[in-house]
Amino acid sequence: METVLEADRLTVTLQTAAGPARAVRDLSFSLQRGRCLGIVGESGCGKSMTALAIMGLLPEGAHTAGRVLLHGEDLLALDDARMCAIRGDRIAMIFQEPMTSLNPLHRIGDQVGEALRLHKRMGRREAWEKALFLLERVGIPDPHRRIGQYPHQLSGGQRQRVMIAMALANEPDVLIADEPTTALDVTIQRQILDLIQDLAAETGMGLILISHDLGVIAENADDVLVMYGGMVVEQGSSEAIFRRFAHPYAQGLFAAIPKLGAGRDTRLRTIPGTVPDIADLPPGCPFQNRCPRAEAVCAVTVPPMERVGEGHRAACLFLDKAEAGA
Repeated sequence: METVLEADRLTVTLQTAAGPARAVRDLSFSLQRGRCLGIVGESGCGKSMTALAIMGLLPEGAHTAGRVLLHGEDLLALDDARMCAIRGDRIAMIFQEPMTSLNPLHRIGDQVGEALRLHKRMGRREAWEKALFLLERVGIPDPHRRIGQYPHQLSGGQRQRVMIAMALANEPDVLIADEPTTALDVTIQRQILDLIQDLAAETGMGLILISHDLGVIAENADDVLVMYGGMVVEQGSSEAIFRRFAHPYAQGLFAAIPKLGAGRDTRLRTIPGTVPDIADLPPGCPFQNRCPRAEAVCAVTVPPMERVGEGHRAACLFLDKAEAGA
């Protein structure tokens, strides 16, 4: 199976008021054509920063190390001109907030057609016609009218569909969907996720789906990365991970999902504490301050990734203990 995108020990360091802080630490993965890689974790775990690093859209002053290879070409080593030629053409991203990601001053057709005019050198009329086709393809109702409207005239679900049309305009090799159902109701969320999956399968692109929702990842991803404190704490095939969560953090996320049939008085389980600020990560295991199984050694030792099963690894010093639920 062809590998379209590969990260090799990707590290992202941000400049903060408290000094340099590593938002992503030694992250490695590979994405094959036609497969979906799910990245899951709470807000602040490094998911979106990973996506921005891949896209070359990190905040000013950020520093990267490692490699991100798109068909063997290291994206982190490219100059701005080359990265601009790739972004929106061979690799595209659906941003997580459709309400603010579109330009309120430009018509929908102009925004969808911009990438076509830039990368495919289409004229205005040709780009407009292709934009109309794309709006039809993503299920925008009455596309002949919507194409001439402005973002404020569309609903949240329609705006998200416009974002998808923009990302798919040039049929990229890799599509990154960062929390693509934020601020949408449950019915529209399902429609949007089904649409993304169908279009990705139709074109054979590699898909990276970022979410804080384990249910979304379970239903859509072939492979999974669980992130915490900027690092991967568990990774493997979706089947292997959801059959047996190995890391205490992944177990906590799963336990917090509401269960069908639970009584009305049943309280949802939670993970105590909050995700630490990237500028104030504890030494050793980043999850130690919230982990019910942490011991003294966890405060001074960063756990290596260990094999749990076939194609399934986790970073915990006490995997046997964690898996036993001790």
